[in-house]
Amino acid sequence: MPPNHRYRKNKNDFFVGRVEKDVAPPRFSGEESHDAVSEYGDIVFGLQSGKHKFPGFGLTHNWVKRSMFWELSYWKTNLLRHNLDVMHIEKNVFENIFNTVMDVKGKTKDNIKARLDVALFCNRKNMKLVCDGSRVAKPRASFMLEKNAQLLVYKWLKSLHFPDRHASNISRLVNTEECRLFGMKSHDCHMFMQNLGLRALQLYSRKLAVGP
Repeated sequence: MPPNHRYRKNKNDFFVGRVEKDVAPPRFSGEESHDAVSEYGDIVFGLQSGKHKFPGFGLTHNWVKRSMFWELSYWKTNLLRHNLDVMHIEKNVFENIFNTVMDVKGKTKDNIKARLDVALFCNRKNMKLVCDGSRVAKPRASFMLEKNAQLLVYKWLKSLHFPDRHASNISRLVNTEECRLFGMKSHDCHMFMQNLGLRALQLYSRKLAVGP
């Protein structure tokens, strides 16, 4: 963000009591990245690669291993050294958003750890955990749908029909009794994010306006 952006001075909606003055991190060239990773010794493969941290981790860098691609003589001159799978990223984004909004047990990102972070960093008193003796209660968030609204969305998904070759039969992936989706593929999530998500919000908004 620009140095004078109003969000930087917002002490309530983001980081409590903090004015953000940090600038964007520098962007290294291929040669600079190559020189940096060349100092980190031998390549570590397998399950241990993520546990092997080089000096300065978290301060000057976030590398936990040196990729074997840096052994290629032309790698440092590549214009694009990182390819991101957009469809898989979209699938992860969809699952995280959907499971959180629908309050799917064990899959929602609105968990106890997240609420503890909210209490530590954010000024959201309505989302703080409520302790009652040995029990901890998690107040319902405003972005989470009520049970009747969740069932309405699942029933709507169950009734969907698409033209041939437009999308898979998402209705087969809906369990209205248990209120959950299963077996969603990347393209299914893509269709939901690009076409169905807005329709689901319109459906829910119309239900709120009409009432039960």
